[in-house]
Amino acid sequence: MSLAEQQSASRLRRALAHPVTRIVLELAIFLGMLVAVKAILIKPGLGLLGLSENVFRAWQGGLTIAAMFAVYVILIRVYEKRAIHELTINRLIPDGIAGLVSATVIVSCIFWMLYLFDAYRIISSGTLAAMIVPGIWVILLAIMEEMMFRGILYRNLEEWLGTIAALILSASLFGLSHLPNEHADAISVISAGIGGLLMGALYSLTRRLWVPIFFHASWNFTQAIFGSTVSGSDLFGSYYESVREGPEWLTGGPFGVENSIITLVLLSCLIVPILLRIKSQNNFVKSRRSVQIQQKRQDKLLANA
Repeated sequence: MSLAEQQSASRLRRALAHPVTRIVLELAIFLGMLVAVKAILIKPGLGLLGLSENVFRAWQGGLTIAAMFAVYVILIRVYEKRAIHELTINRLIPDGIAGLVSATVIVSCIFWMLYLFDAYRIISSGTLAAMIVPGIWVILLAIMEEMMFRGILYRNLEEWLGTIAALILSASLFGLSHLPNEHADAISVISAGIGGLLMGALYSLTRRLWVPIFFHASWNFTQAIFGSTVSGSDLFGSYYESVREGPEWLTGGPFGVENSIITLVLLSCLIVPILLRIKSQNNFVKSRRSVQIQQKRQDKLLANA
């Protein structure tokens, strides 16, 4: 290989290794492979079995979840050529329980406070069996969003810009991604952005995706259990038929309790101790630029010593 070819190959490797390139390509490949697997294998394969609608949707959701993990693992191993530390299997159960329980408790507290303010009441209850298929799709969407926004976007941004800048930028994009949702407004973007900050902080705290995934899934599913729309959508069904009455700043209005001032305050208060914990563990990542500047200063001091 000539010198010019070697230089060209080196530039290409550097370009492919740049965080922005990795973000764009990994998101495109992840979504493209997932859509292809679902369209070519999952839907046609299940269609041959003559399943009822609910059984079809349940199997489709479950197989899509399996496909997402497979696509993510293959993508990172092939592109980044590294072990998938963020999906360490031996932390699945403890991290999963932590995310599941904490989100369930927080959402339950939100509805309890709405009840105390006479802004929420239960009319009737349904059956948990009716929540199985919606539950599978809640989990599916939580996994997809966490892999995209925390596993790909936030992780690469943090490596490039550092923890603080990555938290702010990824949370902003996560908030804006909810703007097309039905009944979304400026408060919805802020609320989702705060949620994005929390998910990013949970990732930085553990360096794994399990807590954000299970927190996110439980957060959405528990809202549906209590009969609230989730991010403006009622596609996840509900266990309780309920009524939220009062000003929208309190109840969240048609977008759901995520727009409630109670939710905004609780999540904001929760982020602070998590960030302090990250700092105490020295888990804040410095930007590449600051690391390079620090290295140059150290080299200069050594040269003058």
